Amino acid sequence: MYYCCSEHIDMAIEDIVDFYALPPKIDKLTAEEQLSTPCKYCSDKALYRVDK
Repeated sequence: MYYCCSEHIDMAIEDIVDFYALPPKIDKLTAEEQLSTPCKYCSDKALYRVDK
């Protein structure tokens, strides 16, 4: 599972597809989740959860 900002969502999608060879499931985080979750690729707050 990857948490990412809108700038890095493409990278998270590519990582899931490369690793699992499956299309990812993309969910928008709630306002509460956004406050405490950083992007995997930078220090911005995450807006999306990308999972297999």
